[in-house]
Amino acid sequence: MLFAALLLISVISNSLAQVSKMVIRAGVGETVTMECPHAPKSRNIVWCKAYSSEHCTIIVGTVTHKANRRTSIKRQNGSVFVTMRELVESDSGIYSCGYSVNGQTIHESDIVMLKISTAGSWTADNTTVKGVMQTATSLHCHYEQQFKSYENFLCKVTSVNRCSVIASSKYGSRNLTIIVNNSTDFAVTIKQTNEGDKGEYWCGATDTVYFEIVQIKILEIFEATIKRPEVSKDRKSSGPQIWYILVPLLLGLLVLLLIVLLIKIRRRPLKTVTPTNNNRNPETSTTAKFEKEAEDTVTYSTITIQPSTQTEGSSAIYSNTKDLKAQNGDVEIHSSESVEYSALLFRS
Repeated sequence: MLFAALLLISVISNSLAQVSKMVIRAGVGETVTMECPHAPKSRNIVWCKAYSSEHCTIIVGTVTHKANRRTSIKRQNGSVFVTMRELVESDSGIYSCGYSVNGQTIHESDIVMLKISTAGSWTADNTTVKGVMQTATSLHCHYEQQFKSYENFLCKVTSVNRCSVIASSKYGSRNLTIIVNNSTDFAVTIKQTNEGDKGEYWCGATDTVYFEIVQIKILEIFEATIKRPEVSKDRKSSGPQIWYILVPLLLGLLVLLLIVLLIKIRRRPLKTVTPTNNNRNPETSTTAKFEKEAEDTVTYSTITIQPSTQTEGSSAIYSNTKDLKAQNGDVEIHSSESVEYSALLFRS
């Protein structure tokens, strides 16, 4: 026969570091073992189920309350373990592990929210949240109006059907940022997300004797930078791939250089090309040469010549001369390689 006692639960501290909370799921007819890691070693540890905010029914204890057929408690390796067998749906509820003082008050050390259900009877919205390594990641929980007066909490799944509470709207958290926008929105922010934060989270609501899981969050963690795929060792050197970049670049520079040269050539003034002696007309060349030499060497003079028999019937004589010398009134004409013209006027 189950031995039960009604005891007044003392007011506990608001720090989650002193009272741990865990959510455990189990099926009808199964056996579950729960640990009380913060139970004192030298006191009478009791396991009780809450039925109101002031009373908790003791089921078993390490000293004063013996184990029964379905529930047992024992110390092992410095911790206290409670085992419940042949579970039924009415076993669902909130349990406390703690120690009693004078048999009147229970000081809680660990709280277990136990949910017993048939297959598929517990359903909740499932949402995937993506976080980036070493950055802040927020998990948002939304509650219906019926949970307005409840304590909101977020727990992280640590093993199959076991979820450890990490943040609470009532007790807060040391390592997480808690934001309660209103009575139906509850957000928990992980300041620097790391690999250990990925996994499954449960959004829950609880009062003194009842709790409910309303949402399930799956947190995925990604690296801050995208890594380039590694090149297989069997592949050849990346030299040809580099040429695919260098060749178009070199061609572009060559085209640019040609454009600059063409612009410079167009801006340069044209030079007059003097034809060579082989291409010039012989007559034109001789005349131009003579005119050039005559311009430099021609001397004009007036010469009076005495009439003679040789000059009868002639009024003018044209001769090729270079030097004209007067000797005894006569003119001597000397031939030369250079041709010079002189105008001679004869008077009779």
